[in-house]
Amino acid sequence: MIKTVIFDMDGLMFDTERLTSNAWLEIGKRHGIPITEALMNRMRGLPLDGCIRIFKEGLGEDFDYWTLRKERVVYVDQWIQEHGMPIKPGLTELLEWLKVHGYQIALATSTYQASADRLLDIAGVSPYYTCRVYGDMVAHGKPAPDIFLRTAQAASTPPEDCLVLEDSYAGVEAAWKAKMTVIMVPDMLPATEREYARIAMCADTLRDVIPFLEKDSAQ
Repeated sequence: MIKTVIFDMDGLMFDTERLTSNAWLEIGKRHGIPITEALMNRMRGLPLDGCIRIFKEGLGEDFDYWTLRKERVVYVDQWIQEHGMPIKPGLTELLEWLKVHGYQIALATSTYQASADRLLDIAGVSPYYTCRVYGDMVAHGKPAPDIFLRTAQAASTPPEDCLVLEDSYAGVEAAWKAKMTVIMVPDMLPATEREYARIAMCADTLRDVIPFLEKDSAQ
């Protein structure tokens, strides 16, 4: 029976994957750098070191990631200030349902702590998460299972009693390797045959997780 629900963040809770991709594409145009959607798709769900590696593989070792990242941060911050946090459909509804029904709610994100906590605060959902594990807390990021295993340990919950909510291929693989139940809520990339073989369900929105848990609790 599921006792702890573990959320990914970018692309799952917030529409920040799309926002970040748009920012990088705009920066590429500004500087005449061939940053493409295909290149960005290779990074979905990966930790920071994986993203830097893919940038350099695709654009050369002299790609100045850290300088251009500052522009990306400004772009994203300005967009959020103007438009607000892009929250995915059903997030608040699911969090409130989980709280009312006594589930432990956890976060396992590849994003580093300072950035992740800031986004949670802006979205107003920070108080729901009783334990959090960030990308800068594990040696091996997704698709390695480390971040989910550490989250289960922090929540004092066996992996088999954890449900992971993910939008990315790397995240699904990591949760599957951790031997947890996985629901994929696709963001920018659809589930493939490989994901369908590893997940309990492919959901259109986070709201669709509620009937799944109702059925699980009734067993």
